[in-house]
Amino acid sequence: MKRIFILIYAVILSVHLYAGSSGYTEIEMCSKPALLVSLILFFLFATKNKKVGKFRNLILLGLLFSLGGDVFLMFQYLHNGYFIAGLVSFLIGHVFYLWAFTITYLNNHEIPLIKRQGWVMVLVLGYGIMFFREIKEHVGSLIGPVILYTAALTLMLLMAVNRHGRVGRNSFWLIVVGAALFVASDSFLAWNKFVHQLPNNHVLIMATYGLAQLLIMLGAVRQVEQVHLHK
Repeated sequence: MKRIFILIYAVILSVHLYAGSSGYTEIEMCSKPALLVSLILFFLFATKNKKVGKFRNLILLGLLFSLGGDVFLMFQYLHNGYFIAGLVSFLIGHVFYLWAFTITYLNNHEIPLIKRQGWVMVLVLGYGIMFFREIKEHVGSLIGPVILYTAALTLMLLMAVNRHGRVGRNSFWLIVVGAALFVASDSFLAWNKFVHQLPNNHVLIMATYGLAQLLIMLGAVRQVEQVHLHK
């Protein structure tokens, strides 16, 4: 079932990338929310008989608010308020992902990775600070929301890394790579909107975003399955 879903998702993502690059606006508008809708439906199906506390619900909320962010951003060309609404929706989604990843390692009393390997924290936080410094002169009145969003996104990646040793290897790497791709996608998006347009920006932003959400969802499913097996 998982392989069939991944194949279907890959088709939806490919259609969306082609439509967005070729000017098929109607198909692009339909396929973009279809990505998150398919992830949400599969996540619900894959975890329906497994009760593991807050983690499942937090990931689900992260996916739902990401879907909201996608829908708002589709209409940002009409009014800048849609962009702000999308930013807030994704910000809330990142907070739920951040919360889910945080409770994963809090359930274990060992010293977390970012304390044992301080260079990881320096690398992740350093990137967030460096990228914000590069775009801060271009964001205008949105500097406050952009600061909050950058902080939440950076902390989300940091907490994903901090799951090391708390979950199985597959779940850890799926979510870490997914979180890193999310950072990459939002970096492309911010640079493209505030600094200057990137070549093939739609493909860069949506390919990394689509893969990011897929990997985070699959890593979460894997974690739920592992917890369920040990109950």
